[in-house]
Amino acid sequence: MIDFYLLEALVKFDEYGTLAKAAEQLGVTQPALTHSLKNLEDELGVQLFDRKPNRLYLTDTGKYAVQQAKRVIDDNYKFTDKVKLFEQNQSSITIGANAPGPLIVIHSLNLDNLIVQNKHVQKDFEKILNEEQVTCLLTNKSLKSDKIISVFIGSERMAVNLRQENPLTKIESLKFADLAGNTFLCPQEIGFWKDIYESQIPDGKFIYQNESTEYKELLSFSSMPFFTTNLTKLDPN
Repeated sequence: MIDFYLLEALVKFDEYGTLAKAAEQLGVTQPALTHSLKNLEDELGVQLFDRKPNRLYLTDTGKYAVQQAKRVIDDNYKFTDKVKLFEQNQSSITIGANAPGPLIVIHSLNLDNLIVQNKHVQKDFEKILNEEQVTCLLTNKSLKSDKIISVFIGSERMAVNLRQENPLTKIESLKFADLAGNTFLCPQEIGFWKDIYESQIPDGKFIYQNESTEYKELLSFSSMPFFTTNLTKLDPN
């Protein structure tokens, strides 16, 4: 069986182009790297390199070997990650979501066996679940798959918050069209709500703030409308 390190050495040589640079990245001496690459050729029984004075070049077979080595290395890392995830999932539940509200609720439970992924998932829901990157994924849509069970567990309701002097407060039940042309202050990480706001509010303008502390300070001084939901109101921060 080919030593995994030899494949990494081959890929590094291809990536950096010279023995000196590749050896530096691998943390070995240049003679040690040269010896490793020669060992790889011997084990495969093929010529991977054209040797010129003071320079080494990949043959066509060598270039093909690099492609295959990258696949093996990638598969190895995936194997490692999957085994670690499996072990993790035996003692805990990893939860993800495509909006902040559900994660706020999960955090509030303070359960020891819950691992919450705070970065919102925006796509590839089925792939993430099938690869067991998370145990459970909270989304605003049902997933249709033979391998995934989708269950409705509740609703998240959005509200727009207005200062008393805003003329929109006189409208008893606001529609998105009523908000046309307004400028809104929003947190940066709001998941699927961002697409809803930007697609449903005609000519709306949105100022996104990444830092939560600065966002709250702006809210206290700004007259701009902003959004909350029945779940985000539970955030103690």
